[in-house]
Amino acid sequence: MKGIFFMILFTILLLQSLLTNAQSRRAQETYRGFYASFATVSQTVSSNIAKIDQNNLLQTGGKVGVVYGNSAIRSKLGLLGYYSSSANTPGEIDLYVSNLSINVYPLSWITKKDLMIEPYITGGLDYNQYKFYGFYFNREPGVTNYSQMNAPYLGKIKQVNATAGLGIEVKLRDRFDFVHLFSELKYGYNLSTKTTDSALSGTNISGQSQFVFGISFGAHR
Repeated sequence: MKGIFFMILFTILLLQSLLTNAQSRRAQETYRGFYASFATVSQTVSSNIAKIDQNNLLQTGGKVGVVYGNSAIRSKLGLLGYYSSSANTPGEIDLYVSNLSINVYPLSWITKKDLMIEPYITGGLDYNQYKFYGFYFNREPGVTNYSQMNAPYLGKIKQVNATAGLGIEVKLRDRFDFVHLFSELKYGYNLSTKTTDSALSGTNISGQSQFVFGISFGAHR
């Protein structure tokens, strides 16, 4: 995981160095700031546990992070993301996310004009931790207490997903300081899965899609 993230970071720095040398003074101005987003995440659970097998897992939540880049390419580092499952999920499945993504703005390569609305291509890596709570199987000696306030914690699944998608950005402010609204549709492909509990070893989460809406802000100088 560390090696993958260092490779992506090296690629970002290399691309930004090339773009800085190749583009005009306007493109050399740097975006530095933060972002906050809200997202709906949809995926499918396949498992040897009957209660959650073939469940369409729908989760909602948000994420905060940092933004760095120029008009043609910008990187986003998601520091903390949390998503909770909807009522149609047996028990509860919480998702904690950290990620690194790169946004490429193709129109910046074609024109030197400042555009208020600009599409972009996004790709990156997500590190997901799914925490399971419920009564899928008996954890306690004897009879399970189903009347307890909170469902018992059952275990965790860790995943690394490659993501790709399309987005659109609206520039509310872009001179000296910036405020941008953005929306993305992203799809995830699972690269690796690891579980902390043998009872969840037959459980897999795949087919992830995300609809994201957010705001980024900071300095553009």
